[in-house]
Amino acid sequence: MQTFECFCNQRLFFESTQCPQCARRLGYDPQLRTIVAIEPAEGNFWTSVDESERGRYYRLCESTARFQACNWLISEDDASTRCRSCRLNETIPDLSDDANLQRWRSLESAKRRLLHTLLILGLPFEATDTDGHDALGFEYLEDQRSSPHVAEPDVLSGHRRGKITLNVAEADAHHMELKRAEMKQVSRTLLGHFRHEIGHYYWDRLISGTDLIDEFRAHFGDERIDYEQALNNYYAQPPAEGWHTSYISAYAQSHPLEDWAECWAHFLQTADTLETANGFSVTPSVRFDENFDAWIVEWMRVTVLLNELNRSMGLRDAYPIVLAPPVVDKLRFIRNVICLARAAR
Repeated sequence: MQTFECFCNQRLFFESTQCPQCARRLGYDPQLRTIVAIEPAEGNFWTSVDESERGRYYRLCESTARFQACNWLISEDDASTRCRSCRLNETIPDLSDDANLQRWRSLESAKRRLLHTLLILGLPFEATDTDGHDALGFEYLEDQRSSPHVAEPDVLSGHRRGKITLNVAEADAHHMELKRAEMKQVSRTLLGHFRHEIGHYYWDRLISGTDLIDEFRAHFGDERIDYEQALNNYYAQPPAEGWHTSYISAYAQSHPLEDWAECWAHFLQTADTLETANGFSVTPSVRFDENFDAWIVEWMRVTVLLNELNRSMGLRDAYPIVLAPPVVDKLRFIRNVICLARAAR
């Protein structure tokens, strides 16, 4: 995540809604991909305080006024009452339940971080498009484990034909810790779920049915093998020893599509974290689209620093992963796919 500053030079954060120094209202402009300070204008419009951006007018997302759950702005020529992030939501939990409201806010915060990264990378995620692809949408669902009043006995996170489903319980810290231990996923996070599932969306959109499919299979394997049977086999048997020599995670070996999604999530994590490190002058600016090898080297340096910082605080390693050469090659392929998609827009 890049760093942000108010027009008064106060450092801001991606979730900021008010400047702690000048007390101006703040919002995220997805077109500029930055946080802007705004002030009331005529009607229900707001305008940028920054003189260089005068003439830009916005409306607040309805999720801001009703639930204090969004800081994204809507441009004046956009007729929607919801911002580009919130309009992707197809199903949300019952917000009359205070626990669900907090879960939903956490889900939305993670989703907006994901979408910011997609904007920076130049990847399409519009809810409607004219290219014949399935529209992207999100469903946040409860099941009977967290709410006895709903019909679904067991909601699993997943993706199907553009629709990403997440169990709202994933936004509970206690549930996340239990799942992290049960699934032996030391890096399991809410943001990681979004990054993984959006990987399936982009496989459908950027790989399936294209000239890239043969190269995909050379790196990840043949995705035409039975998906359900492959996952059943994975859960029935312990992960093979030595998986780390070819995969980014144990789960990645369950099926080629899961390997792709795990690597895609890791690529987004790397891009976002290095952007943050550069914003705080921890690392020089190295672009994956210009020098991928240097980008990977810088990532390895930063992860060593992250782990040592955590150890200094008595915490577990933030990044308990070693990138094997086959994994780096998979990440390089993803880099090439992203560059091709960006060039085609």
